Parts: sequence; C-alpha cells; structure tokens
Amino acid sequence: MTLLRNPLDMIAAAHYSQVQLCEALEHIADGLPGEVDRRLCAQASQLLRYDIPLHHDDEELALFPMLRSRQNPGDRLDVILNRLASEHVSDNDLASEIADSLDILGRGEAVPNPEMFGYMLRGFFERYRRHIQWEEELVMPLARRRLAAEDLVDLAKRMEHNRFSNK
Repeated sequence: MTLLRNPLDMIAAAHYSQVQLCEALEHIADGLPGEVDRRLCAQASQLLRYDIPLHHDDEELALFPMLRSRQNPGDRLDVILNRLASEHVSDNDLASEIADSLDILGRGEAVPNPEMFGYMLRGFFERYRRHIQWEEELVMPLARRRLAAEDLVDLAKRMEHNRFSNK
C-alpha cells in the first residue's frame, strides 16, 4: 500500500482531526456527569488510543529527524522539537488514561470521579490545542520551506512504514 498524498498535508489533516477531537473532549467534559454521548466517548477513545500515538510517531520518527537535518545555524529548532517530543510522551500517557475512562463511559457506566475526569479532560484538550498550534505555526511552515521533493518522498515512505510494517 502506498500513501498517495503529500505527507505534510497528511500531517496537517491529522492536526485538524486533533482539533476536532479536542472539541469532542470538551463536549464530553461539558456533559459530565449525566449527559454523555456514549458513541462520542467510544470514538474519542479510539482516536486517543491509536491515532494520536501514530501521529506522534510520524513526527518523531520521520518529520523531526528530517527537519533537524535541514536546519540552519541559529534556528534553535532542536529546542522546539525536543519540547514537542517531550510533550508527546506525556500526551500519550494521559491520552491512554483518558481513553480508559472514555471506554467506561462508552459502555454506559459511570466513572468513579466525574469531576476529576472532567478536570483531566480539560487539562488535556487545552494543552493539546496549544501543542497543535505550536506545530502549525512553527514546525509546519518550516517543513514546507525546507523539505525538498525528495525529502517528501522519503517522509511519505517513512510514514507508510509506520502504518503498515509489523512493528
């Protein structure tokens, strides 16, 4: 199987989907404890469990190393990319924990402490929105300027490997 789209467009599309996910998480938090859309909880859980880590791998294993190889002295790109990668680790951990609680809500059961869960949701989606904004405002424009056509082909191959290899 081959990726047919520009890999930077795929990353941008993932960012858009993540913004939509944050809106869904906000909707869920607003409905706690009694007005929760079970289907939305199940969908959000899947995105948190699978799509977010896959996207982070695309960036950390493919995009970020390419950008590091194309940086200019004085870019301070390492500082930005190191911070984003560090946030990926904590975001993946929190996303997994949130997904567990969303699974409970998706089954129609109550979470043990809805107020605490709402607080966790809000902390996650507010932070993740800022994270996406950083990537969209700092990383993506630089990637579009610095990566050549052959880099994009290589990036697409790496992203394809990330999706279809037996890890």
